[in-house]
Amino acid sequence: MDLIFNWIEGLSPFQQSILGSMVFAFSSWLLQKVVKKAKSSGTAFLEAYSEIDVHKHVLHKEYIRSGNIQLASYGATVAILLSARWVMLGILILVFFFGINSLLQANWLYVAAAWFTFNCMLEARNWLKDSSDAGTISHVPEETVSKIYESLRPNSKKGLEQAEKS
Repeated sequence: MDLIFNWIEGLSPFQQSILGSMVFAFSSWLLQKVVKKAKSSGTAFLEAYSEIDVHKHVLHKEYIRSGNIQLASYGATVAILLSARWVMLGILILVFFFGINSLLQANWLYVAAAWFTFNCMLEARNWLKDSSDAGTISHVPEETVSKIYESLRPNSKKGLEQAEKS
């Protein structure tokens, strides 16, 4: 093992970065193969991922690759929304661990920055979550809900009248 570490230390920084990239690429490829094999084995844990694969297949086959521009636009929008959710989750995890690392190293400015960034990312993630259930706005006064809902609802008479006046 020491022989390997000594050999790596003898490499130039450029060669070390190439070696690190190769190891990362190989481990990512290997992890994808293991996950694919686990999905096909029928475990209950990865059953949800199998369902996600079917959703992606249907989305791409029936919507994105359809000849209808409206269906393709709708499918692409759904795909972008769902991928944005995963990106947001990844960024949240990254910022969280950055904050923990800064806390352990007593970098208080970075801790504060990570805390503010994490809260901003949580708010952005809340915009991506499905909030169509009435329970998500049950704490808001009814008059506020009615006012905003009437101005934003599609095909609303007030919305159409305001658009005509503009």
